[in-house]
Amino acid sequence: MKMFRILAICCFMLGMLLAFEPTMAQDQMVEFSSAPQQNIEMADTLRQDGKIYVVVAVLLTVLAGVLFYLIALDRKVGRLEKQLKDEYVNR
Repeated sequence: MKMFRILAICCFMLGMLLAFEPTMAQDQMVEFSSAPQQNIEMADTLRQDGKIYVVVAVLLTVLAGVLFYLIALDRKVGRLEKQLKDEYVNR
């Protein structure tokens, strides 16, 4: 259950980060280097074609799969720990 709470908090924080408009972050961005900024052509093209959403969807799907695997693994380990504890107590 502790893992589930941590996961819920992480999902909430991710949702809050994704809720803000990306343009807000760009308006407030501070330039740390003195070199002129270069436009990244691939990112602009993906954004214009609407394919950037496909990239984001794939990344979120992979992240969700990893998190699901971690939760399942945590439950299995918890059951094994409980089983070992019960066997040790019954000796």
